[in-house]
Amino acid sequence: MDTLVVKKVEHFGDSAEVTLASGKGELVAFCYPCELTEGQVVPNILHGMAEEARAAYLSDWPEDVKAARATERLERTGPFGYRGCGMVIDQSAGLIEVFGFVLDLGDLPCTGPVEFERSRIDI
Repeated sequence: MDTLVVKKVEHFGDSAEVTLASGKGELVAFCYPCELTEGQVVPNILHGMAEEARAAYLSDWPEDVKAARATERLERTGPFGYRGCGMVIDQSAGLIEVFGFVLDLGDLPCTGPVEFERSRIDI
């Protein structure tokens, strides 16, 4: 697993909104308690409050639909929430990768591309 770089930290009490960069993208994560500082390098494993993880497509779907549904994407849905599509890198550990970020999603229904939604991503 690679590392992430802390780009920005905005504290509120003991918690913080932390902007992380993977080299392929950026995302904002929740951190508690937070002692991170800008420029710090951190392990590339992020956790999320469980919502949904499902196969991006079914095996009997047309190839063009599979390709479209398997496109890597990451969309911010709230202060710390995201939805998107990433590739399973370790199904038994519940890990996917999307734009260079490794997300621990817990139980994964399949290998290959997975669509997910999380109300909060934590570091």
